[in-house]
Amino acid sequence: MDRSERAKQFAPFDALRGLREALERKEREHERQEKRMRTEEETEELERVLPLLSRGRRVEALFYEGGFYLQAQGSVEDIDLIRRTLRIGDGILSFEDIYYIRLLGTEGGEGAEASGAENGGQ
Repeated sequence: MDRSERAKQFAPFDALRGLREALERKEREHERQEKRMRTEEETEELERVLPLLSRGRRVEALFYEGGFYLQAQGSVEDIDLIRRTLRIGDGILSFEDIYYIRLLGTEGGEGAEASGAENGGQ
């Protein structure tokens, strides 16, 4: 038996091809969450902080996208008041999907915060 044939007999055996991927997809579906509405107070707090944003300002934001609550941290690259979007690094966040924005100091310290989701949005 040549070397390549011997190696094949030790290759991992996946009796149910694609099962692992299907299980991972199903698990992600169960982790999805419904988007909750912000209260009036949470919206007011968020709108208080949005005008404080400027290009280059370091921020941390919690936002909702595709069934999940995610966090973004980085420098504000652009603020589009017409489309109501905020670009942090390569990501574009809709104002409607943002739950809080925390302004970070130059050394990563905390500044003002607008919160719209308790317990990390969950």
